[in-house]
Parts: sequence; structure tokens; C-alpha cells
Amino acid sequence: MKKVAYGGVSFITTDEAADALLQFAAAAALNDFAEVVHLPAVDEDGRGIIADLVIGPASELLVTPSDSTAPSPDTIEAVNKLHARTVALGASKRVSIGLPIEDTEVDTSYLDTP
Repeated sequence: MKKVAYGGVSFITTDEAADALLQFAAAAALNDFAEVVHLPAVDEDGRGIIADLVIGPASELLVTPSDSTAPSPDTIEAVNKLHARTVALGASKRVSIGLPIEDTEVDTSYLDTP
């Protein structure tokens, strides 16, 4: 499960849904496009909800791992729709998810560290 922060609030959803949402948001930004997305999720209290988000060029999402023990929401249909919308925008060839920074070698020798 992953925690998605959006517009000052957060919710928890499946890894697949969070990743599909990020891919769609990147594709929407590249194509100057906006759309409302309905995503099954759980709130901070573990209750099932539907998160409604406007995703577009100015969307700012933060996705982090979650250690929630809440039951996973059924996101299969939403993930399939997000993948289809991403492909329909024609950005799937230009959008990729890179490696997390901790998994890459970065030269930090130039940084001023205490």
C-alpha cells in the first residue's frame, strides 16, 4: 500500500493504483490535459473511501510507502482505466518511472556536509 498526498490531504491505496496515478499525472502534464479521477482508497482511519482528484498539468502528488494494516481497496478497474487514459494521451512512450534516488549512485562529494 502507498500513501498519496494531494491538496493538503492524504489517502492510502494500492501500490498499483498509486503508480498508475503517477503515470497518468505525468502524461496529463506533458499533454496539457486535465481530468477528474475517482480512486478507491482508505482514509487515515482505515475506512474505505473514493478519492476524487482533478489531475492536470499543475497537479502535485507525493507518494510514499505506507505500513497501513487496513484492507486493500479493490483498485483493479480504476488502475485499468488509468492505464488506458495514459496510453490514450499518447504519453506512454515518453513517460517512465525512474529508480528511487536511494537505488542510484549519486556523487554527493561536492555537498557541504557537517
